[in-house]
Amino acid sequence: MAAFSMAIVAILLLLLGIIIGVKLGGELAKQCVTRKEYWIANLKIIGVGVVVSALVTATGWLLLAGIPIGGMAGAVAALKMDFGESVGPWKAHDTFFRVNKDQVRRAGSPQAEAVRRARRDNKPVPEVISVQDDSAQDEKSDPGASN
Repeated sequence: MAAFSMAIVAILLLLLGIIIGVKLGGELAKQCVTRKEYWIANLKIIGVGVVVSALVTATGWLLLAGIPIGGMAGAVAALKMDFGESVGPWKAHDTFFRVNKDQVRRAGSPQAEAVRRARRDNKPVPEVISVQDDSAQDEKSDPGASN
């Protein structure tokens, strides 16, 4: 019975780690503008996670191992989603499974970095789509159509 209760506590600590990781990954994503900064943030997540996991293992409190493992998983996932574009292996994953189509599209956009920089600096996001009125264009091309 004690083993079952310890397993439940371990799972709860893993979920706690995921929740903490999602929050940290979201905060890191706000600071990432370029793909290079994105990959550096990923390396920071993995590096800190490995060090904390090693400390947990060294102390012998293996029940707490779920916190850094879940933290790394949550932070990497949140960083990917909040970065706003499919990068590296995520692009192949998103294309294969046909998910996050907007992120795959933005990955090829030359304006994606400007949008992320504006979001980070709390400035108006630059316009990335045309706002031309199609009805005005139709009237110019065929002025006799309304008669």
